[in-house]
Formats: sequence, C-alpha cells, structure tokens
Amino acid sequence: MKRKALVIDDDVYCLDIAAEYLLDKNFDVTSSIKPTCPMIEQNSSSCPMQAPTYDIVLSDNHMPVMTGLEFFELQRQRGCKVPPKHKALISGDISEKDQRIAESMGYKIFHKPTPLDLIDSWIDEVLLLP
Repeated sequence: MKRKALVIDDDVYCLDIAAEYLLDKNFDVTSSIKPTCPMIEQNSSSCPMQAPTYDIVLSDNHMPVMTGLEFFELQRQRGCKVPPKHKALISGDISEKDQRIAESMGYKIFHKPTPLDLIDSWIDEVLLLP
C-alpha cells in the first residue's frame, strides 16, 4: 500500500517541488495552497477519521489564512490522528518562539531552502523505513 502525504504551501512553486519529490518517492500526495484536511473539508469540530489520513504532513509556516503552526494546533485540538512527529513545518522565516512551540509539540522544523536529503532522513526516521 502506498504511503500518503499532505503538502501545504501557498507558494505554488515550492508546493509543486515538494509534491513532485514525494510522488517520485512513491507517495500518494495531496497538495494544497491552504491548510486542509478532512476535518476542515467537512467543517467538523473534531477529526472525523478513525485512523490517520496521512503518513506525513509537510506544511509551510507562513500562509495568509493561518500559519502552519496554527493549523497543526487546530488539528491537535480537534483530535487529529496523524502523530505530531509525522508533521513538519517548512519555513524561510520562523520566529524563535514559534520554533520552540513547534519543537515542544513534537513537530519537525525545516528551514527553506531545505536539502532534500534532510527530508529523506526525517521520512525514514518517522516511518521506520529500512
């Protein structure tokens, strides 16, 4: 069974690069220019899924509607089944405060531009690939 990834970035160029990269890694990729997940799509006050929808989630932090960190916090509050260590923020400019919060919640931080081998290592670590 293919692994599933959610990629969120309001910069279409960055979104396409990340999505294509994960497709090449044999992921089934959902990509969006704004934060989304079944809970948001169904306008639900709690996660409607019984199991994690995605194996990994990569989100830009700075976006117009809400930050990636705010999105992850909303998911946490509403019972998202994707483990925090399977979520990563990618940002060219994340404040020290947001970085501390994200790390304390268990999220990975990548700084743009991010070498793809670092993302590979993170994926291997969280998905326990050989």
